[in-house]
Amino acid sequence: MSVLEYVAKRSPAVEGVLRRLLSGTEPGELREASLHLVKAGGKRLRPCLTLACCEVVGGRAEGALETAAALELLHTFSLIHDDIMDHSPLRRGVRTVHRIWGEPMAILAGDALFAKVFEALSLNASRIGMDGRRTAELFRLVSRASFELSQGQALDLLLSRRLNLTEEEYVRMVSLKTGALMRACASAGALLGGGTPSQVRRLGRYGENLGIAFQIQDDILGLVGEKEEMGKPVGSDLREGKRTLVVCLALRRLRGEERRKLLGVLGRPAGKGEVEEVVSLLVRRGIVEEARKRAREFSERARRELGGFPRSEALSFLEELADFVIERRV
Repeated sequence: MSVLEYVAKRSPAVEGVLRRLLSGTEPGELREASLHLVKAGGKRLRPCLTLACCEVVGGRAEGALETAAALELLHTFSLIHDDIMDHSPLRRGVRTVHRIWGEPMAILAGDALFAKVFEALSLNASRIGMDGRRTAELFRLVSRASFELSQGQALDLLLSRRLNLTEEEYVRMVSLKTGALMRACASAGALLGGGTPSQVRRLGRYGENLGIAFQIQDDILGLVGEKEEMGKPVGSDLREGKRTLVVCLALRRLRGEERRKLLGVLGRPAGKGEVEEVVSLLVRRGIVEEARKRAREFSERARRELGGFPRSEALSFLEELADFVIERRV
């Protein structure tokens, strides 16, 4: 089953849970701010990853619905706060929450989503009669990912001030910022599906490597994608001084005038022409392709963790997903 087919099959049930969790939120402004990015859509890859990992170990997708929704809420919470820190005007093709409701309400909306994460986990554990040990492990997995998201974002902020970032430091940052949540999605799904400790760990490693590959591709699309598809200004990562893998590789390789051109737009309010010139330089020097190669390596690491699981629609989805995250154009 293809990625898009699986998502189309499973995401409507997740959407229903998301809206039920937030429908009673008061006051109305907080509810609308909390629902804004949920309504804007998104790929829903993370909740579908949770459901697929539940199925691939022998469980039923319905047994992990609230947790799948919880992890999408955790992701959405992180996006709202990221957009505030980055002063981003657009997300998913719509105005960001803080641009519509202001930063104080956006912070509260993010906090509300974060609180709902743990309510949803509790509802899931109660509904399926999960025993105390597994319930505690479910909460541990998600709380660990929540903390690591904060660590990753803090590293992202701190590393943006440096010009000597190593590739290892970049991978560490994105393994926390993006990989940790993907790992939680996969391992929580496996746990809810009754997977063995070994299966939970393997699928967790699958998710983490998948997340790193996803983030590298996201960095690339932020440079060479189309604004209409990305839903945010292309090249904004350069202007914001983000230390993406492409930037990390470029800082290590470029010298002289080429390096000066890069530093002229990195973290600066550069014009569109200047940014396009630097992007062209990064493509021409093979730096973008080198980043693509790294993404493929992490995708392959993820696929290797799937060996030995019985054939199923869910396994096909996970295999296809490892390719999808590095081949997508949005």
